[in-house]
Amino acid sequence: MTKISIVVPTYNEADNIEALVCGVFGLGLDLELIIVDDASPDGTGKIADRLCGKYPNLRVIHRSERGLASAVVEGFKAAEGRILGVMDADFSHPLDAVPRVIAPIAEGSADVAIGSRYIPGGEIQGWNMLRKITSRGAVLLARPLTPVKDPVSGFIFLNRAVLDGTSLSPAGYKIGLEILVKGRYRRAVEIPYTFKNRDTGKSKLNIREYWNYIIHLTRLYRYRLTRLFR
Repeated sequence: MTKISIVVPTYNEADNIEALVCGVFGLGLDLELIIVDDASPDGTGKIADRLCGKYPNLRVIHRSERGLASAVVEGFKAAEGRILGVMDADFSHPLDAVPRVIAPIAEGSADVAIGSRYIPGGEIQGWNMLRKITSRGAVLLARPLTPVKDPVSGFIFLNRAVLDGTSLSPAGYKIGLEILVKGRYRRAVEIPYTFKNRDTGKSKLNIREYWNYIIHLTRLYRYRLTRLFR
């Protein structure tokens, strides 16, 4: 089993989904693409269903609830690949970076690979100062949990064995941080990439998601402390 499973959670990505699907399969990799759509009212799920006729390795999961991280967990459960990955539907994670992030896992030199904005060679385009500050703040709050420079990245690939015996229950968006804290791995690497702000559609980041992040951090710190004092 060497296939790569890429999970893309979606909500109101009708303007992006077809181009994303075409682009992912245009990479020439042995992969399956799993779209997990949270009942998008703009028809994202219907567009993805139609594309299944053109791409046999495309699967669509329809959910009635909303939540990016929980959608990824559901996608991982349905995945068949030895390598699991997650990326956004809005092209903030550039397609040409996908093979570079997958490579350490495919080559066996790492168990987890994170697309990183905060190591040399990484960059962010299109953010205002407030969003840059809040992102850096989120990274600092997570620093005691992991040495990874960009632990809040949503662009991550891993060997599925990392999740063996692990129960993921993230709140909000930060599935990568949950994996870094709870996963079973020997080596995690960061691959620089340029994060580009979406051109179409509306960002899902809001005050509620900032609050969810605080809840998520609290749970992860409790989890880490519980394991330390066993």
